[in-house]
Parts: sequence; C-alpha cells; structure tokens
Amino acid sequence: MGKPLVAIAHGRDPRRMVREALERIGAARAVDVSGRVVIKPNFVEPRKPETGVTTDPQVIAAVVEWCRDLGARDITIAESNWSRENTQRAFELVGLPQLAARLGARLLNLFDDEHVEVEIPGALSLSRVRLARTVLEAGCLVNLPKLKCHCLAYVTLGIKNLMGAVFPDKSTIHHKIHSRLRDLATVLRPAVTVIDGLVGSERHETSGSPVESNVIIAGLDPVATDAVGCLAMGIDPADVEHLRLASEAGLGEYRRARITLRGAPIEQVCKPYRRPHSYR
Repeated sequence: MGKPLVAIAHGRDPRRMVREALERIGAARAVDVSGRVVIKPNFVEPRKPETGVTTDPQVIAAVVEWCRDLGARDITIAESNWSRENTQRAFELVGLPQLAARLGARLLNLFDDEHVEVEIPGALSLSRVRLARTVLEAGCLVNLPKLKCHCLAYVTLGIKNLMGAVFPDKSTIHHKIHSRLRDLATVLRPAVTVIDGLVGSERHETSGSPVESNVIIAGLDPVATDAVGCLAMGIDPADVEHLRLASEAGLGEYRRARITLRGAPIEQVCKPYRRPHSYR
C-alpha cells in the first residue's frame, strides 16, 4: 500500500484552491456521488470565518459545486453545535440558508435529525454513542473542518470535527478526549477531508487569535490530512495523541515521512501558531 496523498493549495481564490487540492489527490475517483453526499463543516459558534472559528462559506460552495460537477444530485450540508438555536444562528450569520438554496443543496441542523445509538467494537473509551443518522448513513461524507488549535485536543481538524454528529451531550467526548476521538473516528469515516486554512485560529478553538494562512488542505486519508494540518500550524503530529491512536487503529497515517505531499511545500506555507496554554 502506497503512502497517502495530501495536497496543499496556497493562494487567495478559495474556489480555485479547493479544486486544485481535490484534483491533486485524485478525489474524483474516490468519492461516490451516486447517493447522498453529506458535507460537514465546522460551526461551533456563531462567528464569522475571518475570526478563524468557522468554515468559510466560499469553501463550502466550492465543494458543493465540485460535487455537482461530478454528478451529485443529493447534497446535504449538515452541522450542529451546542444547541439547535445556536446552530441556527451560526448558519444565518454566514448566509448558509441562502447559499444552500442557491446551490440546490439541503441545509440540515442536526438537532432536527434522527439520532441513533451505535456500538463501537474495540473501543478504548467510547463503547456506545448516539449519532445523527444523516451523517452516520451518508453515502459519501465530506469533512470540512477549520484549521485551529484546541484547548483540550491540541488541534481541532477533521477528526475533531466529527464531534458535531454526537448527541445529545457532545461534551461526553471531552472526557478522555483523545481516546474518544479515536473511537468516534472508527465509526464516522469521511471519504475526503478538506481543511479550510484560509484563516485559522491559534491558542483556542473559539476565542483564539485569527491567523491568515491562505491554505486549503485536502486528503482521502483523514489522519494524514489532519497531520498535514498540524504541520501547517507548526505542530508536530506526533504530539497530537488522537492522531497517533487513530493511526494505531489502522485509520490512517500521521508520520510526515510516510505521507506524500502535493502542491505548495509545507515549508512555504507553515505559520507557527501559538499553542493552547495546556500544550505549551
């Protein structure tokens, strides 16, 4: 089995960058658009994307358009944070209802979805979890996290972004967070991860400082994609425990030497982010 491919696109044109990164990893051959495509952005709080907290609607639009061009006809943009009302405010703040209507996609607040209990065989800590059915049963799950540090998990990228599908109490993941993120990642398996690094957030996931990184990072291996996201923030992936645990579970590769990078060199785009206080 060859090294996983991860692509980095650098610039200021999100639509071009998303397509460039997806083309460089051959995503069209790996993404099944015959059924329902579920796009999972990060809207943890009602904040504008330029704060570094939420996924940029331009990135969401670019991915929806790319899926449409591949032939997808059933596309759902799905997300939730801490409450139904807070999630809706986050959607409305960035114009997601209008974007979804314009692109012919369904916008789903996951509090309005059916939630089903799932057993996780071989779990380290999270043996059972309730998940949003639409995300769990997606024909093709596309993960659109933001490039951010996190006060508990060190980073919040693709694997951490899966937490939005957990119900009713998402904070259950915060207890033994690294092992529980690993367990969650064994159940929810994105076909492709596209990290929005146009503007990231250092120090904290919701109250950090924005960093203009101007990158889009895409990969089919969720662990490798997160690892490259770490490198773009000047963080060693080996220091992120849930990436190591996920790799040991056979979910992907976190070691830089075993990942093939395409596009902009990591040395060119890396901007060292200030760490969360607990990781200094």
